[in-house]
Amino acid sequence: MQSINQLSQQFISLCKDKRKLSDHTLKAYQIDLKQFMQALDENKSIKDISKVDLSQFHQFLVDAELSNTSIKRKMACVRAMFQWLEREEFIELNPFHKFQLDIKLPKRLPRNVPHSDLKRLLKQARKNCKNLWVESSNTYSVSQKRMLNEFTSLIALELMISTGIRVSELAGICLTDIYINEKKIKILGKGARERFVYLTDQEIAKLLKNYIESRAICAPHCDHLLINSRGEPASTQFLRKLIKKLSQQAYTQLKVTPHMLRHSAACELLESGLDIRFVQRLLGHSSISTTEIYTHVTDSALQKKITKANVRKRIAS
Repeated sequence: MQSINQLSQQFISLCKDKRKLSDHTLKAYQIDLKQFMQALDENKSIKDISKVDLSQFHQFLVDAELSNTSIKRKMACVRAMFQWLEREEFIELNPFHKFQLDIKLPKRLPRNVPHSDLKRLLKQARKNCKNLWVESSNTYSVSQKRMLNEFTSLIALELMISTGIRVSELAGICLTDIYINEKKIKILGKGARERFVYLTDQEIAKLLKNYIESRAICAPHCDHLLINSRGEPASTQFLRKLIKKLSQQAYTQLKVTPHMLRHSAACELLESGLDIRFVQRLLGHSSISTTEIYTHVTDSALQKKITKANVRKRIAS
């Protein structure tokens, strides 16, 4: 019988090769399963793991003073591995069968970027590219490798605001995924699910085409759309740094992150009157209940309209 460590490595390989999980998720799973093994007796067989051991692991996480969100995610990882072990008949009985663990999570609404700050960010990104602008051709021209980063920052911001894609999805876009004439981009989302996002007007389509031509100055070693000045694929960490820098330069009210831009795109679309089912498809949510979170965030728009209507004043006057 294989050891717990060997089986957990097989499960990680499955998640990578078959489920196509992101590197970020795979790293988290590896940490989760390592902690699970730390909480158990090293000599214990996988077949002997019971509900008692699961409770022991939960207590191990509690003692480590982790948040309820982290504990719930780690338990979910272990549960997923045991479901796989049961399907593959490594074990006869899944210890998670009828195992109940009530972990209550606080209901937190996503933070979105105020409309005024979105305008500041776009204005700043365009200002940073001012020296690249060629008036005669109405295009940007990158004459030095180091200058490409400013253009990359503008493109990243424009795409995240207009499409609501995740930063990992943005980093994963390849040139072959872009259909300029059709104004759409193919996205590989969570769980290897494919979807299309759309370029809303000719201006952003032209901007994207301009960037694709400009990136050639760095002699890129890859097919990825976004690259750094060394010609390497722009990592999620690199893109986060670009957005952070823009936020600081623009003096935004909040410290803006790529995920906040995703929230903001969702709110803007819903406030514009777009059907929630279309927003769900655009954002790549598998469940509409995830998209419904944003309907609470847009309550600010509702409050403004109710205040403007002022029913009480109309009745009293």
